[in-house]
Amino acid sequence: MTKQARSEYTRLHLVRSAAELFDRNGFAGATLDDVSRAAGVTKGAFYFHFASKKELGGAIQAEACGMLRSFVEKLTATEAHALQSLIDITHMLARWLDSEPVIRASLRTARECGDRGRPFVDFYVELLSTVDATLLRAERAGELEEGVVIDVVSTLVLTVCVGIEVLWWSGIRRGSMRSGLGDMWALMLPGIVSASRLSEFHTGGSDAVQPDGV
Repeated sequence: MTKQARSEYTRLHLVRSAAELFDRNGFAGATLDDVSRAAGVTKGAFYFHFASKKELGGAIQAEACGMLRSFVEKLTATEAHALQSLIDITHMLARWLDSEPVIRASLRTARECGDRGRPFVDFYVELLSTVDATLLRAERAGELEEGVVIDVVSTLVLTVCVGIEVLWWSGIRRGSMRSGLGDMWALMLPGIVSASRLSEFHTGGSDAVQPDGV
């Protein structure tokens, strides 16, 4: 392994170790000593990669944004309907909330530090931009019911995603997030597309968000 490759590996290891700590203990509850110990590196090695905990938090947000972009690129290349891509994006987010500390840490940090702006809300900003862009594609493709306002739909979709994350994280709701999300899409979809097109969309997500489809 080259020196540059080792440096990149260490940086990513720090990001993922910190994500697990931020997910479990919160941004304020995890110290830089905790992160260094969890990653098995010295404080000097930490500061070689990150100048502060805020910068580290930004790196976690950036990693989460990269995961979202990669998934969206795959959907854009393979799916016929933009609106199905939007449904699948929300289902993939639910999958990540079950298993991916980087995503969970990004959202928990946004809850705790959102009033401080970026980079703590970068993943939310990326998600909103993605939802808006996907809805614009759906509108251009004639998938949306006439008169549907994109800003209203994107706000609704983000509200559902944030609400699911908070309710399941707090334990107020239990069971399958994806099942609950599918039921919510079944309620929302008739207000977004015409009745004649409802059967074209899978509210429970397409094969792209199944465990063997990613």
